[in-house]
Amino acid sequence: MAKQTKSLISMRKTPVQGRSQETVETILEASAQILQKDGEAALTTNRIAERAGFSIGTLYQYFPNRDAILRAMAAREQQRVLARLATEFAEFDPADPEPALRQTIRVFLGAFRGRHGVRRAIILTMMRRMPDDPFVSVGVAEPLLAALETRCAGHFPPLGEAGRFVLLRAIVGCVRAAAIERSPLLGTPAFEDALVRLVMGMLWAGKRDA
Repeated sequence: MAKQTKSLISMRKTPVQGRSQETVETILEASAQILQKDGEAALTTNRIAERAGFSIGTLYQYFPNRDAILRAMAAREQQRVLARLATEFAEFDPADPEPALRQTIRVFLGAFRGRHGVRRAIILTMMRRMPDDPFVSVGVAEPLLAALETRCAGHFPPLGEAGRFVLLRAIVGCVRAAAIERSPLLGTPAFEDALVRLVMGMLWAGKRDA
């Protein structure tokens, strides 16, 4: 089973040179366009190669199958969000974490907006094929929570293993459910407020109990 999972998510060849990287980006962008316009059912390796302007052989040099392409798309989105989160946490005030926390949650939520059909297809495929994959289970929320704990050290009691587990999966579960269900709440201030209250509530609860 582990071997099969690895074959689903691994690229055949890692792009090193600029031209190879450009080829991979073109394949990923063509995939995103197909998902956005026609949905997951239309996403085949032949269709992707045609849209990207490459032969199917060129595509298979880099990706063994469609799921590997989807995983690469997920990884690309994740890295973009992590880069933005790092910028937001540079302004973090550990004594008053709510403003920076709100902005980081806004960035996190932004990863599931925009190309909604693309992200929904990625999440659904990851859930079906690789339920234990980090993108599915904790995604970019884990480094968000880790940075929050690090910067709040000394100002709020540690969440502890149980608190970290519950909070992390509560955040991811809510956002993932909203994306999969295409909930109109996903882009609203009320949804953002609810997540901020969730995190701040656990931080303050730990301080009260200390």
